[in-house]
Amino acid sequence: MALTKISGQGIDNVTVNSSGNVGIGTTSPSATHRLTLDNSSNYGGIQLKQSGAQIGQIIQEGGTGNIYIDADSAGSGGSLILRTNGGTERTRLDSSGNLLVGTTSPIQFGALSLAYTGSSKLGLVLKSTDSNTPNAVGFTNTSGALVGTISQTASSTAYNTSSDYRLKENVTDITGATDRLKQLNPVRFNFIADTDTTVDGFLAHEVQDIVPEAITGTKDAMRDEEYEVTPEVLGEEGNIVTKAVMGTRSVPDYQGIDQSKLVPLLVATIQELEARIAALEAE
Repeated sequence: MALTKISGQGIDNVTVNSSGNVGIGTTSPSATHRLTLDNSSNYGGIQLKQSGAQIGQIIQEGGTGNIYIDADSAGSGGSLILRTNGGTERTRLDSSGNLLVGTTSPIQFGALSLAYTGSSKLGLVLKSTDSNTPNAVGFTNTSGALVGTISQTASSTAYNTSSDYRLKENVTDITGATDRLKQLNPVRFNFIADTDTTVDGFLAHEVQDIVPEAITGTKDAMRDEEYEVTPEVLGEEGNIVTKAVMGTRSVPDYQGIDQSKLVPLLVATIQELEARIAALEAE
């Protein structure tokens, strides 16, 4: 037997059926759902309040099929957090729109930050079910045009940048490659964070004057970084007792190098040297 209340506590049409299912806005709550909401107006859902102030909501938008989970609807800096295993935080969508997995704050200045532990664990895995050569990752410019991909086969991975002749103009041969190559200064070094590993490479600012397209950033550049001065404090039920205090600091904006951009210069140098050797042999 169903128990129906109408406008008893400011809520219209609340039904509890014999199975314990609750219906709001419907007298026939679903047999497979403990709580069924049905609203004929534009929006219907669940409102979450704290001390009388709305802090979030779960709503459905009439006519579109969209469902919104709205954390921190008061705009006070809260996040949408997913927790498992006794309240351990796993994923967070913060108030700035950053998606954080395995971390509670952005790593460097990434909109998507992923932190993971364990030597046998992979941070990100992309599996293709296509027997062809699918693009696992695509990169577009501000106009939406595809400018690069990461593609895979059954046994290998390729990192591709756009190179179609139809995208290029003013194509000329590389000249003076040997002279330019001699200006490069290959060195051996270790990174400060890995003192036990010595590698071969270049210093980015030294390459920038010779092959500028291989380098990103500017020598000695700095940038502003937001960081957590003090972490948020949670209560026993997971509610925020004290909000995190954030600050801004100036940190190095490091240069990078794409060493594959040096390959055309290397090939042109080999061709120039081959031509010289051929000329000497012909004398």
